[in-house]
Amino acid sequence: MKLTRGRDYGVRGILHLAMQPFEQVTLLRDVARNVDVPESYLAKIFQDLNKAGLVRSYRGAKGGFSLARPASEITLLQVIEALQGPISLNRCLDIREVCPRQEVCAVSPVLRRAQEQLLETLDAATFDVLAKETLALEQEAENGAA
Repeated sequence: MKLTRGRDYGVRGILHLAMQPFEQVTLLRDVARNVDVPESYLAKIFQDLNKAGLVRSYRGAKGGFSLARPASEITLLQVIEALQGPISLNRCLDIREVCPRQEVCAVSPVLRRAQEQLLETLDAATFDVLAKETLALEQEAENGAA
């Protein structure tokens, strides 16, 4: 599975919001600048994340975005699926399709186990932990550069 540019941008945007105090409203241009994403593209991504209930949008002079719930309650899996739909390693595992060969295919169970492990790993990765790890890595990089 390869993350598209849009999914990567969405993950980076959510991660930036997770590094802010909960419910702090952050301007879209500040998020875009900090995660090196085009603002217009990030706006579209955040619209999808808003519809999925992962971010909250605020209009007006003090408008912007914040996480819709604590970072500890948002997983990497939720963000990826909000932007692409259900993850499947192969079309035979896509819940939206029916594979006519599934009953006679020895590959399908192997892919299913791999997909289950991937989904479990992504679902276990919460943005509070990812934010803390990112801050630690940034500090380490700063200390190494000094």
